[in-house]
Amino acid sequence: MFKTKIKKLAAFVLISFMSVGLLGTTLAEAHPHEWPPHRHEEPRRDPPPQNNEGHSTGEVTTAAIVGAVVGAIIAKNT
Repeated sequence: MFKTKIKKLAAFVLISFMSVGLLGTTLAEAHPHEWPPHRHEEPRRDPPPQNNEGHSTGEVTTAAIVGAVVGAIIAKNT
């Protein structure tokens, strides 16, 4: 009984961390120019060219969901 509660708690904590990470990534991608807030107005400049070799939001979201599901399955079966 005690081991079952520990396993459920561990699964809950891992899923919570994944959810918070996923939410943070989604919010950061949705509003990249609003954080951190500017204390004074600066002249607008064109952003530097970005390297497009990174991961897309869809890839990160898919990886997070797959990781959460696999973690839940492992926690349930151990």
